[in-house]
Amino acid sequence: MNATGQIKLDYPEEFRIACKINNLRYDELIQYFIDHVSFYAFIGGDMEAPFLWATAVGIECKESLSKPVKTITDPRIQEISLRYIRQLTALHLETDFSASIETSKSTALMKAWSLEMLPLTDYCTKLRTEDDHIFSLTFDFNLVCRLNGLDAELLLQYFMNSISLARERAVNVIEEMKITPGIAVLLILVGHHDEVKNRVLPQQEVYRKYGLLLLKLDKKQRTEYNLEKRIEAYSAFYREWYNALNQNIN
Repeated sequence: MNATGQIKLDYPEEFRIACKINNLRYDELIQYFIDHVSFYAFIGGDMEAPFLWATAVGIECKESLSKPVKTITDPRIQEISLRYIRQLTALHLETDFSASIETSKSTALMKAWSLEMLPLTDYCTKLRTEDDHIFSLTFDFNLVCRLNGLDAELLLQYFMNSISLARERAVNVIEEMKITPGIAVLLILVGHHDEVKNRVLPQQEVYRKYGLLLLKLDKKQRTEYNLEKRIEAYSAFYREWYNALNQNIN
């Protein structure tokens, strides 16, 4: 990222396919991810699912890259941070709160923390990509990046690189296993965000055709025990679906 907050993102083919098939814009999926990365979830707090999964992407990224973390030496930042971490820890130790209540209370604490902290930091609050998408970076997102030794561009690229409908389907078609965090973020956005969930599919005949073909492919792939061959089959299928959607644009 340069000094003006401009970054360059590479939109991998698997990411583009996943967005197209799920009727999402690249920027709305990326912004949804940014908005749900949470410091409280990072320290083990119980929150609603989008926050847990988005934060898990950051943890996964840190573990895969092992980036060094800079020590905070400013005493003012240390004092403010310690005060809010104590409050968040006390919230985490409460046993009677539901995930929704913890989400609400931790979000309020993080907002108060950000008001005190942001004037003392060099956190970037806006990013512009080379293709003119503008992203708003939350205090939580900046904080989790800093604590993991990551920059925003690297984490956003990791998130996009982690999304593959083909791999997810190939892994789970025989025996359901743990979903990857990136795919979980996408599915929650599609399945639970009202504006996206209620969006009318623009080419319903294409979706009907490939929805049925996907079920047939699932049946066939349940007898294929080589994971890489299953991934290849699903990759080819989703690529064909993606191309069909692009060809049928009015």
